[in-house]
Amino acid sequence: MLSLKNIKKYYKMGNNIVKALDDVSFEVNEGEFVAIVGPSGSGKSTLMNIMGCLDIPTEGQYFVDGVSVSSFKDNELAHFRNKKIGFIFQGFNLLPKLNAFENVELPLIYQGIKKAERQKRVRWALGLVGISAREKHLPTELSGGQQQRVAIARAIATRPSVILADEPTGNLDTKTGEEVLNILKELNKSGTTIVMITHDNGIASHAERIVRILDGKLFDVKSKN
Repeated sequence: MLSLKNIKKYYKMGNNIVKALDDVSFEVNEGEFVAIVGPSGSGKSTLMNIMGCLDIPTEGQYFVDGVSVSSFKDNELAHFRNKKIGFIFQGFNLLPKLNAFENVELPLIYQGIKKAERQKRVRWALGLVGISAREKHLPTELSGGQQQRVAIARAIATRPSVILADEPTGNLDTKTGEEVLNILKELNKSGTTIVMITHDNGIASHAERIVRILDGKLFDVKSKN
């Protein structure tokens, strides 16, 4: 499903070249739940940006469902990721003037999906994460855990090939974080492919496979099975 081949990402800082990713190769199979673990500055955010089609590599190839996106232009990347990838962010990234229903509906509008189908998908997604009763509430009227549930609903409503979760429990207390992780595990059991970025080994232990990154290199890949 996701295949990275000899991915390199370099940045020029003054007279220095920073190797954010240094010859990274690995694959994520359909239906997997993979955690990418590393400390701040390890390259995991850069890796997520490339996997999420938010950026392209300096060198190497990246395939999503067999399509090479490594040389896509910005508009091509935007169109492709809107169809294929769902995002869950640490900061929720909900639009403050839209209620829960409208936040989940927005990417479906961008996809050009008709109103009746949009409403059906939004209600399905909100119901799946147990937040239907709050669909008319603004983000400021929701707790952190409720906001993250809305963010998850937004990610799954487009029926993406993969969900990328960037520190999805980072702004949540322990109990609420566990609830969010349980939702991700249930989504994975139903067939959704999930890649989770985290610095926390305890959070990573919820995944089926752990990929460790340090100084732009993958140095350890472990399966719990």
